[in-house]
Amino acid sequence: MKHDALSIALRDARVPRYTSFPPANRFTASVGPDDATQWMGRIAPGSSVSLYIHVPFCRRLCWFCACRTQGTKSDAPIDRYLDHLAREITLVAAALPRDVTVGRMHLGGGTPTILSADRIDWLSDQLHGGFTFDADAEVSVEIDPCDCDDDRLDALVRAGMSRVSVGVQDFDPAVQRAIGRPQSLGVTQTLVAAARARGIASVNIDLVYGLPFQTEETLKRTLDHVIDMGPERLALFGYAHVPWMAQRQKLIPEGALPDPAQRLRLAGVARDILTRAGYEAVGIDHFARPGDDLAIAARTGRLHRNFQGYTTDDAETLI
Repeated sequence: MKHDALSIALRDARVPRYTSFPPANRFTASVGPDDATQWMGRIAPGSSVSLYIHVPFCRRLCWFCACRTQGTKSDAPIDRYLDHLAREITLVAAALPRDVTVGRMHLGGGTPTILSADRIDWLSDQLHGGFTFDADAEVSVEIDPCDCDDDRLDALVRAGMSRVSVGVQDFDPAVQRAIGRPQSLGVTQTLVAAARARGIASVNIDLVYGLPFQTEETLKRTLDHVIDMGPERLALFGYAHVPWMAQRQKLIPEGALPDPAQRLRLAGVARDILTRAGYEAVGIDHFARPGDDLAIAARTGRLHRNFQGYTTDDAETLI
């Protein structure tokens, strides 16, 4: 009975999701560059920090997405942004105390692989010129299989990429049409195989439940395809329909969205399928192979969470 009551409460709740703190809707102009410079100056000399690099551009805008991004067909705004990013790298590097190193870096977006191979090489030069990376630094990159080729994969490997996070969301064609993200199974399998061939030993796949026209059967088929690709980790996020904040979500047919009870069932079905396939549930929305660092951290009390989700990153500072 307690479980039923909790399920109903979770199903009906409308609560904030503190994936970062303070949450983005609490950012104000009262905190500025002087504050950030002081914070970085107080980092302990000789410590290791983590970096997050945001590339806020996409060739196509997926309607379900509420991330900070904009569409572009031209490379001109990308190049302007990279110029500003290089200036920020210089400023941040100058603000850090001596001997601070980088233990982890995540390249997210948007679509980081919108950058051409030469732009990836250039950005890597800026980063490695400004910061000292640990010898075993982990570099993870979000990849859209529909906007990535061998040249860009090779450039990312040169930049130190050791983990890829592949956006999938759902493989059902009706669901894909409803969220503005066509992506074939074949192009996704090709990307994962190409990453493996380049020595990438850790693959994460991002999925979303609660999407329009998504049913238990369509989600099962998607999960079967994903399991066949053998990722070490999966993230299964619940779709948040907030069209008053993300205008592009107005293109999604609200009548096709599963209701709260159906969403809860979808999450439960996915959890059952993944755990039966050998994955361990990590927190509320991640899954990992038992031998993966994330699963081990969850079992041993060393799990952390940042705005990208659950992580083994124990750095005190994320810039």
